[in-house]
Amino acid sequence: MIEECKYWHYPTKLPKTSVIIVFHNEGFSVLMRTVHTVDDFSDKDNLKTNLDNYIKRWRGKVRLIRNEQREGLIRTRSRGAKEATGEVIVFLDAHCEVNVNWLPPLLAPIYRDYRTMTVPVIDGVDHKTFEYRPVYAQGTNFRGIFEWGMLYKENEVPDREANRHKHKSEPYKSPTHAGGLFAINRNYFLEIGAYDPGLLVWGGENFELSFKIWQCGGSIEWVPCSRVGHVYRAFMPYSFGNLAKNRKGSLITINYKRVIETWFDDEHKEYFYTREPNARFLDMGDISDQVALKEKLKCKDFGWFMENVAYDVYDKFPKLPKNVKWGMVKNKASSVCLDTMGKAAPAYIGKHTYEDETNHLIHRLHGYCLTLQPHSRTLALAPCDPNNTYQQWTITHKAPSW
Repeated sequence: MIEECKYWHYPTKLPKTSVIIVFHNEGFSVLMRTVHTVDDFSDKDNLKTNLDNYIKRWRGKVRLIRNEQREGLIRTRSRGAKEATGEVIVFLDAHCEVNVNWLPPLLAPIYRDYRTMTVPVIDGVDHKTFEYRPVYAQGTNFRGIFEWGMLYKENEVPDREANRHKHKSEPYKSPTHAGGLFAINRNYFLEIGAYDPGLLVWGGENFELSFKIWQCGGSIEWVPCSRVGHVYRAFMPYSFGNLAKNRKGSLITINYKRVIETWFDDEHKEYFYTREPNARFLDMGDISDQVALKEKLKCKDFGWFMENVAYDVYDKFPKLPKNVKWGMVKNKASSVCLDTMGKAAPAYIGKHTYEDETNHLIHRLHGYCLTLQPHSRTLALAPCDPNNTYQQWTITHKAPSW
């Protein structure tokens, strides 16, 4: 923790707070780091009667609220906010460890302006040893941004924001946040519609809330003097279950589409669809209520947000040109297709240009053609040969059938 944090003084009458932790099939020992819990229809035996008996020792300070069916993180958090009694609600993941004096620094900015959402600095807790250790270098502040495929990223606080503060331990503005840990005035959270109820399970809710807060008159601050440890798990401990039933396409991408179709302008929507072209064909459901809420709250447009809040996104992730081609890339000689093999975009294919006349994919730096080696079925670069069909690639796309 920053040495300066020892010397800050906070208001003595900070708002009362409810801590809400949503869990689904969480490990019992990890879950006991909770203060106020909502159960998203767990089926582990030790999360039933055993948990009910365990929390009786706090004589009503801890409430256990169980969903009657699986709702997912997003909808369950919104329910937790409605059930909470505190003026401020703090959302934590179900696998956290709060540090010394973590709460007052989060509450003070909200005490000054109820439309401020605050985010602690998240440290790491090893998923095997539960060793607590910092993730960020001492004395370096980061803030949440995003890239155009809607992957969450972080960037060192730009000078434009850093120069507004005398001390590195002061809260500072951030365009977005990771999603798991934050504090917000309860009534304000409900006034702005909580989370979009059309978002499923998890994914994209951090962006939806961030854009909504900033564009509709609020702000987000990261708080260096509030530290909370988080267990970064090595695997997903649960499935989406029936929530994914009859859904065509990635649930997370559907969530992203709802968010960008509600909060982006036409220019910035195209950057998302350049990265995720199949998202155009996904059924995101009805967003008319979200658009109506945006109009009711008299929210600013996304261009304002990018110019005044998220300006450093462009430094890391410049505006994208439209795709020259997109779709299935098939080799003419063998009819096999290129596959990313699980690599996240943008992958190596970003260093090739496509020639329509020859059907060649040409490396822009070396001038060689992408070639399928017929015996090993691996890719290589080789001098371009207009007669070599192992160097010829067709690119076609159509609406996915799923």
